[in-house]
Amino acid sequence: MLILSIPYLNNAFLEDHVKRTGLEWIEYRLDYNSEYKKLPEKYINSKTIITVRDVSEGGVKQIPRKEKTEFYRKVINKFDCLVDYELSQYHNVDIPAQNLILSYHDFSEIPDIQKLEKVVEISNSKAAKYLKIVVNISNYIDLNFIEKIIRKSNKPVIFAALGKLGKIGRILHKHLGADSTFIGLTQYTTADGQLTEEEAAILKLKDISDKTALGGIVGGEQVWQSLGLEFYNTTFKKRKLNAIYLPFFTDDLSDFMNWFNSTDFKNRFFGFSVTMPFKKEITKLFDPQDLINHPINLFLPRSKKIFNSDIEAFLKCMHYLNIKPENKILIFGAGATTESALIALSGYNIFITSRNEHKGMELAVKYSREFISISEIDNLEFVVLINCTPLGTNNEDVLVKLRIKLPEKIIDLPYKEKNTILIKQCIENEIDFVDGKTFWKWQADSQLKKFLNELNYLGGKK
Repeated sequence: MLILSIPYLNNAFLEDHVKRTGLEWIEYRLDYNSEYKKLPEKYINSKTIITVRDVSEGGVKQIPRKEKTEFYRKVINKFDCLVDYELSQYHNVDIPAQNLILSYHDFSEIPDIQKLEKVVEISNSKAAKYLKIVVNISNYIDLNFIEKIIRKSNKPVIFAALGKLGKIGRILHKHLGADSTFIGLTQYTTADGQLTEEEAAILKLKDISDKTALGGIVGGEQVWQSLGLEFYNTTFKKRKLNAIYLPFFTDDLSDFMNWFNSTDFKNRFFGFSVTMPFKKEITKLFDPQDLINHPINLFLPRSKKIFNSDIEAFLKCMHYLNIKPENKILIFGAGATTESALIALSGYNIFITSRNEHKGMELAVKYSREFISISEIDNLEFVVLINCTPLGTNNEDVLVKLRIKLPEKIIDLPYKEKNTILIKQCIENEIDFVDGKTFWKWQADSQLKKFLNELNYLGGKK
């Protein structure tokens, strides 16, 4: 089950958010308000969790233990709801087992696995409805240890991961063997690393079970803004596929791959998109001798295949814009996407410029192209400009940066909610263009076909 955690700030705040939620299970964090006993009874029922968190366990205001326990008994007797009690403080407290959540919090950066095992052992000796485990997850490999711990519990576990990988830990709670997790209000989360209602909706989190096929996008923090989260998850739901596309943020690709290769549910993964900064690094994991020697942005674990759908999208751009091989084309950039463009457009008249001249010149040499320094590009004319950099995302003017005139055709890869300045200039001057969202959609359609093939093999129907 998904539990929406709402801080009790005041009655008006509570009413506004309770009436808008579509979730049955709600936790009220009463330690946010010293007048917590004024919680309106109309909001309490058998699917309510009442939590008065101790300050030592992450609470906001310290409430006396005796006072808290008396309040817990009162609401249980009247509404048959659940209450949350810290395992470390639960000694000879008379609370009905069917209404009790025993909770354990560890805020250290790395979970103490031996201590967790002891916690589960203690919990197994006590009568309660649930065991709640709250720990920081900073490394993917820690999820393997957490899974083993959870499966040792003799009662259902509510798993609430915190920290850098807290959100992905919560998303995967079912695959890790847990029964439940918490999500928070978009602007008022009650824990570090807590998923929000909005994120849970995009990821179709209510539909995830331990049988759900897993995939997603691997990359830096920008994965949480990926268009793929909405695109693939909506597509899977329309097709009634039991599959989810997730944002696998990491700053350590080896950690992610070690976890993926060793997890007990590896056979549930259907595929991964790959984005910055790992398009080249991940190639080396599949090709240690560097025979491929170019970026990839997709790998399929079951069939052990790798692809670069950006190459297909660039070729589609050439056809859509009717760009001729002899047209003078300037590619701006020096990263993996620039290299994908150079591979795709091997038969075209290409020039390269970049802010990082060293990397730009390396690509020019590798693909036998002419490199032009930005300082020397003034007033040169090109038929086509391909912007492979993030420049434009924050309203930068690419033409001002390059000091060139508006070309006849534009491919501008940054995407944002509103058009970039470069795309606005194309519209104003009736210039043919492909914007970042269109380019992304073309390469995503290619990836989708491959994902569906894998899901068909995995038996992804609901």
